[in-house]
Amino acid sequence: MSGIYKIKSWLKSRLIANYSSTMVVVAIFVVIFMSISFTLLSPYIAKEQLSSKLDRMSKDLIDNYSSNVGEYHTFIKSVVDNISYDCGVNDREYIERKAYNNYYIRNIDIENNEDVSCSSFNGQHDYNLKPTFIKKLQENISLWNLYDNKNEQSILSLVWEGNKGRVSIDFEPIISKVIRNKYCDDCILSVVSTSKGNKNTLQPQNETKQFLSQQSLNIEIFNNSLILRHYVDPKLLSLISMDLKPLLCIIGGLIGLITFFLINIYFKHQLSLHSLILKGIQRKEFIPYYQPIVNVKNNKMYGCEVLVRWWFNKKELISPDNFIPYAENSGLIIYITDILLEKTLAELSSLNWIESLGIISINLVPEQLEDKQHMRKTVDLIIKSSISPKQIAFEITERMSFTDLDKAAIVIDYLKAQGINVKLDDAGTGYGSFSYIQHLKLQSLKIDKMFVDTIGTYDHKLSVLDSIIAFGNKSGMEMIAEGVETKEQSDYLLNNGVYLQQGYYFSEPLIFEQFREYFKREQENN
Repeated sequence: MSGIYKIKSWLKSRLIANYSSTMVVVAIFVVIFMSISFTLLSPYIAKEQLSSKLDRMSKDLIDNYSSNVGEYHTFIKSVVDNISYDCGVNDREYIERKAYNNYYIRNIDIENNEDVSCSSFNGQHDYNLKPTFIKKLQENISLWNLYDNKNEQSILSLVWEGNKGRVSIDFEPIISKVIRNKYCDDCILSVVSTSKGNKNTLQPQNETKQFLSQQSLNIEIFNNSLILRHYVDPKLLSLISMDLKPLLCIIGGLIGLITFFLINIYFKHQLSLHSLILKGIQRKEFIPYYQPIVNVKNNKMYGCEVLVRWWFNKKELISPDNFIPYAENSGLIIYITDILLEKTLAELSSLNWIESLGIISINLVPEQLEDKQHMRKTVDLIIKSSISPKQIAFEITERMSFTDLDKAAIVIDYLKAQGINVKLDDAGTGYGSFSYIQHLKLQSLKIDKMFVDTIGTYDHKLSVLDSIIAFGNKSGMEMIAEGVETKEQSDYLLNNGVYLQQGYYFSEPLIFEQFREYFKREQENN
């Protein structure tokens, strides 16, 4: 047990004694790291924040526009059907009323084939002289772009050309040239275009070219094939990012503190568990429970599996799920197994076990089977007992992987030479079952409860169970099914050649006193 004292001494000197100072350093590191990390996210968050705001604005505007204008060809047809193309009183009153009642119409122009024209707008248009063609909507309907030189705005013009003349409807700009905000007046440029004409629908002045040279922040596509792009001055994103940094730094620090507290709780639990397991090893609080393995072909006991339980302070029984994973990962399971084997040999020797020819299965981790010196001591302990090595079987779990299969193969060969069988436990649930069987030349495997539970269900893992059984039968391997809880499961396994079974259907794990009574009844009946 000198190794245990070394571990305990190291634990006290390196972890427990320096725990507080170590945690202070960890806390400072975590808080600073999280604060800096969140601060570095400020450009991305600034971009997403502004993009989201523009998306909401655009959606509201587009919804409003769509409800008032609708489909272009339907909209202009309603105008064409209600005019006479003579620019008389009725025509002028109609287009003036139409433009006045619709917020999105800037003006309506009529021009007949006799060069007579009229407009709902009495002033002079301040557009560029050469409109830009966007697309043809129907045979006699087309969409054009005009440019308002005065206000530097892109204007969409819808044109109808027929036998009687021409009607054009100029719409108010869907989006203002620049959206103002608290940082600057000219930071965001919004451009309305079409999928095929996005380069021609805005005639940029020199002051807007800097925007268009940048990649658009976001794009909105809406009806009539129109596209809305938002161009943002990088300086604006930089300003928003700078504003966000203090807040993000505080949020990152708070999350860092929360993260540290969780880490602290976890490590305190692990350290306390480590210390408690060490004390348990010193006091030999780990005790064996025995679960019978039954040969259902003749209803006789084949043997038993030794399961560990922690009798904490001789008062409370702790489930393996609460300490085995940590014990395996920390290496303490080796010392626990030594205590378990010692107690098992002593208890079962008192039953005259050697005459029963029953097999005792004990779980090992791969690390134990890679240490030949340690296994020699284990074999010596078995030989000194009144139980034959041939009645001992070691089960290696798949939960942990081997680090050196060649070393393990040498140790397993040594154990086989002593008459000790080695079985693969939890077959199919972990690291390379079939590679272990092949490399380590194993002849026994245990089918995990996870697969047994699928019997009588439509779970896809039932096919995995069938594959494992088929492999075992074809290879002539000894198979034991664990976790058998119903007659249906037992019958299914027996019908498929798995006749060695254990589980609550036969017996729960028993303390030694209970197992002694079970063993006596078994001996009397057979």
